Amino acid sequence: MPSPDRLPSLTRSRQRCLAACLALALGAVGCTAVKPPPAPQVAEPPPAPEIVYVPTLEAVDRAARHLLAYQETLSRLPTADLSRELGRLGDGASSIQATMDLALVLGLTRAPGDLAKAQSLLDQVLGNPSTEAQAWHGLARLLAARYADQRRAEDQIERVNQQLRDAQRDNQRKLDQINEKLEALKSIERSLNSRNNAGPGPAAPQASSAKPAAKP
Repeated sequence: MPSPDRLPSLTRSRQRCLAACLALALGAVGCTAVKPPPAPQVAEPPPAPEIVYVPTLEAVDRAARHLLAYQETLSRLPTADLSRELGRLGDGASSIQATMDLALVLGLTRAPGDLAKAQSLLDQVLGNPSTEAQAWHGLARLLAARYADQRRAEDQIERVNQQLRDAQRDNQRKLDQINEKLEALKSIERSLNSRNNAGPGPAAPQASSAKPAAKP
């Protein structure tokens, strides 16, 4: 048993040991208390739906595609089939597209007056303010300029051909006049030759100068 003079010393040691144990315990408890809770798992958002862009053709694009394809078709048709195509289209008044188709066919027939009709149809389209017609205005202006150049060229060719025909008629008239003069000269020459080849005519009888004998 320890002596009474050592009791306070032992008590203080135990107190210090107890205090240290309490401090460690409190520290452990404190660390456990401030430990943050695990973060909740956040569900990932679903993937965004894939956006598919579908190209859409504007009215102008559709008009251009149609007219180019129709032009390609018409370029392979003989003249007889072009005439049948004109009959199918009629007056082209059913739609703006039909009017443009008819103007395109008329520009290919090479028949007299068809190019002027095509220009008139294009003027109708250009003068139409509707939304449907506006999609065709650019193509109508393009065809109108092309037909104007084509018509000027055809008019110039016609003038040259007319000049050639007039010159041919003048030359033919002059040639006819020369031939007539040659025929007249030949006729005169034949007349002269026939006179020279005829020779002198029979001599006229002469009157006798002898006196008749006296009768007995």
